[in-house]
This record gives sequence, C-alpha cells and structure tokens, in this order.
Amino acid sequence: MEHVSLSAELGEIRYAIEGAHWIADSVAMGAVPDPERTHSAPVIISAILLLVETRLHQLGRVLRGEENPAHLLTPHNVTAGEYADRDDVVLRPWDWSAAPRPSPSKRKETEQPRPVAGTEPTHPLEESPPAQPGAQEEQPPRTGEPD
Repeated sequence: MEHVSLSAELGEIRYAIEGAHWIADSVAMGAVPDPERTHSAPVIISAILLLVETRLHQLGRVLRGEENPAHLLTPHNVTAGEYADRDDVVLRPWDWSAAPRPSPSKRKETEQPRPVAGTEPTHPLEESPPAQPGAQEEQPPRTGEPD
C-alpha cells in the first residue's frame, strides 16, 4: 500500500517557495531579459503562493484527522510503508475496506428531504392556551341554561 512521505511533501512545498523567491529576485535584480516575463512575474509568484497556501491548508486538515491522507498522494511524495525512511513521518491512507460505506446515490435514496431553514411548517394556533398544572381552570359562563 502506498503512503504519503511528509518530508517529501514538505520538500516539494519548499521548492515551490524557493521558485517564487527566485523569480522575485530575478525581477528585482533586472536579470529577466524579456520585459513580458517581468510583467507577468507578480501573477506567477501569486499563483505559486496560492498553490502553496492551499496545499498547506490541506496538509493541516490531514494532520488534524479531518481529511484522508490518500488525498495528498502524488508521485513526489509517495512511499511504500516498508521502504519509508525511519526518520520520516509517514501518513497512511484511511482503510475504508473494514466498514462498507453506502454510495452517495444510495444515501440520497434513503434520506428524507429536509425543509429549508425558515420554511418549517408552523403549528396551527390553538384556540385556548394549554392548562397550567396546579391551576384551577376557569369555566366559561353558561348561557341560556337554568342554574
């Protein structure tokens, strides 16, 4: 089974940041010969940093147990458990084979539709309030009957 090497994942993120740094330095030192590339550098750097940010967010979700480590698997970070470096942290994908999971389509068929917030049916208004425990109920006056 394939696992995720945390050091390989962090190394790839580091390379992306170094690439953004290299582009920024090249523009700052005037080492970019093509002016078109100089103008597109901020967009490229922004794109790299956005990818790094989202990957770190996803990695954080995996480390907190909110997301399956299998979602991180890529060629740059894959390792087989028995070949993993002893100094590396290895993230193992969740094993879904132990408990059957219903497919989303099956789940939709069995779930009852729920009302949208604010559209729940209101209870009909009662004509008289409910009786209070321990309180004596007042009798409505009789009309047309002798006492």
